[in-house]
Amino acid sequence: MNTKELWTEVKEILARDESIPPEIYNYYISDTNLYTVSDNNCLITTKSEIAIGVFEAGLKDKITQILKSLTGIEYHTSFELEQNINKNPIVANNVDTLNNAQKTIYYENYTFENFVSGDSNQEALQAALAVAQDLGNKWNPLFIYGDSGLGKTHLLYAIKNKVEEFYDGELKVKYLRADEFGKIAMDILNQGHQVIEAFKTSYDQYDCLMIDDIQLLAKRNKTNEIFFYIFNSYIEKNKQIVITSDKYPDDLGGFEARIISRFSYGLSIGLDSPDFETALKILEQKLKQQRNLSLFSEEALEFIALNFNSDVRKLEGAIKRLLFFAVMNKKPDEIITLKDVEKSFKDAPLQNNEKITSKKIKQVIADNYNITIKAMMSKTRVSNVMQARQLAMYFCRTLLDDPFTRIGAEFGGKDHTTVMNSVKKVENQIATNKEFKYFVNSIRKKIEGK
Repeated sequence: MNTKELWTEVKEILARDESIPPEIYNYYISDTNLYTVSDNNCLITTKSEIAIGVFEAGLKDKITQILKSLTGIEYHTSFELEQNINKNPIVANNVDTLNNAQKTIYYENYTFENFVSGDSNQEALQAALAVAQDLGNKWNPLFIYGDSGLGKTHLLYAIKNKVEEFYDGELKVKYLRADEFGKIAMDILNQGHQVIEAFKTSYDQYDCLMIDDIQLLAKRNKTNEIFFYIFNSYIEKNKQIVITSDKYPDDLGGFEARIISRFSYGLSIGLDSPDFETALKILEQKLKQQRNLSLFSEEALEFIALNFNSDVRKLEGAIKRLLFFAVMNKKPDEIITLKDVEKSFKDAPLQNNEKITSKKIKQVIADNYNITIKAMMSKTRVSNVMQARQLAMYFCRTLLDDPFTRIGAEFGGKDHTTVMNSVKKVENQIATNKEFKYFVNSIRKKIEGK
């Protein structure tokens, strides 16, 4: 059975499915194609961004199950606009060309120009841009850390794009996920000394090496020996290294101390969850790209930005779910209102459904410092208790916007100047100590329930 016959059979099964309204099939499924399929990957093309939202939110699992029933294979299914595929045609029907085509599509879309910046990521954006414009001479290595879905990969591809544009193809950039590097390294480790040395020197052809999700190489000592050699070679030759991770270098486990030390040699900079304003800008940008911005009321977008801003993927997932809801329940081009959003997510856990109070702030911080709230409220000047007290005051000010006098009253009748000084001390530490800033951000997420 070729791909055309396979997809025809899939569509026939979908057309008979009583849970799929006929108009949904006619508008969004009938003109799709199975562009390529290989190993356990398949790529489905469509003419509509809304159709992608419908597939991702409501039909992806169903299609995966149908394909498995027809072929016995559980495919990893992805969707793309036909117009993007036409820009980057796949010339062979195998997994490598499929993956390369998908990467090329994503790579073209990840630029500095369409990276939405805010307080949570501005420093990382500026560092990445500076490195792209002056490879090997600014910060080497550049180590970008933060949770999944905050834009680390976007910044790596943006660097690659900018280097190719800025240097007009004279410099070469190599991007690899850490697990890809690990797989390649494992394949050559048993092939003898000459092959291993040839592999190491093969990286000499590049001027910038970018490794995404370095934590995936933890506890892989032989692989890390090879990476350590390449890393040192780049630093010695003033070639740029850019690394991303889900943790600050010193918090990474499974690496030798000498490797952690090298990671920290240049500039380590973090990405945090987008604040409300940045999340709103991200939503607006993505919906403009999809030509769907006019489908959402302002209040609907604000609800999403407030409740799904822990990372960009959750924002995208919320949009896809709402587009699917609209297709199933509303007339074409009818506005998605706040009431629609609340109805669509009535059973979903929301980030901000628990009100933040000074009591909650105190409890989270007390638990984190392994002290009691009573100790925090006391007059003791023991170092860790004082720091916990100052941090609690800082969050009461920044998260609740409480007046200094009210915060003072909340903490045993402290003078408002004491509160001001405490908040200022925390702000100064955040500005000058990256580890403390990372720690404060982790506490903030606990308080906000993220």
